Amino acid sequence: MAKELDENQEALEEEKVEEASSDEKETGEVRQEVEEKIKRQIAKKQEKQEKMGVYRIIDYMKEEHKWENYLFVAISIIIMVMGGMILSGALVVRNDFPVIGPNPTLFAWLLLGVGFLALIYSLYPFYKPCFPEFKKITWPTLNKFVADSIRVFLFIIIFVLLFLLYDFVIRGALRYIFK
Repeated sequence: MAKELDENQEALEEEKVEEASSDEKETGEVRQEVEEKIKRQIAKKQEKQEKMGVYRIIDYMKEEHKWENYLFVAISIIIMVMGGMILSGALVVRNDFPVIGPNPTLFAWLLLGVGFLALIYSLYPFYKPCFPEFKKITWPTLNKFVADSIRVFLFIIIFVLLFLLYDFVIRGALRYIFK
């Protein structure tokens, strides 16, 4: 009986060794698949970077740099104000000034256009996250819109009348006090 137990134990140990080697083979295969997948992803990323080498400036401009955008907003507003001042006559350009002198209004309109485009371009990154949210909006039907608008106007009229009543009462009380 002891001999049978020894044989059974040896058979069990051999099975465990075989299972362990098959598990090692499976994990080795899985590991190899994962490594190949990672290598493919790295190669794909490198290929993409090589293609995008020309467009790095555009990619950099598309990134969000808040302080630069704030500066760009300020500069674009200053440019538009200068254009408006030239158009209104508050800022006068001498006729002998090179390039701008003969056509100050054209230059002013150019300043306004460039300033407006710069303002839109600099504010776009701030509002970019809002655009997907607009797709989620469910707009009211015409009947609901009209009904809600009427309610708002009635509410405003009631408050105007209430404030006029308060004004009338307070003026009457002050007239009575100061007489």
